[in-house]
Amino acid sequence: MKHLTIIAALLAMAAPAFAQDAMPPDAPAGAEKVEVSSIKDPELLPYRRMLRGLDAWEQKRALAPQADLRFELWTGDGKPAATEGLQLRIAGDTVDIALPLDADGTFVLPRSQEAFDDRADLVSNRKKGEIRWRPRVRTPGVPENARRLGDLRLECEVGVAVRKEDIPLLYRAGAAAAGGLCRVPMVAYPYRAPRRLASATVVSGARKAALPLYLGGAAYMAPLRDKSWDDDALVVYEFAETPATP
Repeated sequence: MKHLTIIAALLAMAAPAFAQDAMPPDAPAGAEKVEVSSIKDPELLPYRRMLRGLDAWEQKRALAPQADLRFELWTGDGKPAATEGLQLRIAGDTVDIALPLDADGTFVLPRSQEAFDDRADLVSNRKKGEIRWRPRVRTPGVPENARRLGDLRLECEVGVAVRKEDIPLLYRAGAAAAGGLCRVPMVAYPYRAPRRLASATVVSGARKAALPLYLGGAAYMAPLRDKSWDDDALVVYEFAETPATP
């Protein structure tokens, strides 16, 4: 079977969107492109679907037991959303719950049975398509130039839980035996870096391995499914001098 590459942004994992029709130019030979409606970060969604992310977070907490979960807001072109004047709320026929935004454009999604029963939506005061989201899992004490692998794995689980309707049934069915889409051997997960990279290295104790870079150093391949790397392994960035272009 050919290896399949599903862009991580499609699943709302760790990073802003790749261009919709872009395939990393240095993708492995023979890789099969999988397109599912859009490979951009998802727009705001019905509350019931977002709530599945919280369920996945609670079920998979062992991946990042010291971390917290927030959701980040981004613009349609992959830049952090400006928070000035931005309003976010859970709104339905009878429910209207304001969601406070931090200065960094993150928020906590609360549980609300009333919003669930009302089939409410997560909405903003911006035009459709201007605001997107992704889960953010951060364990305290991780250096700014690194990501903990268990945090990335848990972000994947949250994103997949919310976006599962956008993933072809064929892949969802095949993923069940592997323990979920984030663990399927034939699925790879590129993550966009916060700045253009000179290198990305996964480190666990004395063991190190260079990770493949994509899009000229704007993204790297995270070894989510490789169980030989424990959850406390770190993906360490070495930044290039030129910042990544969103």
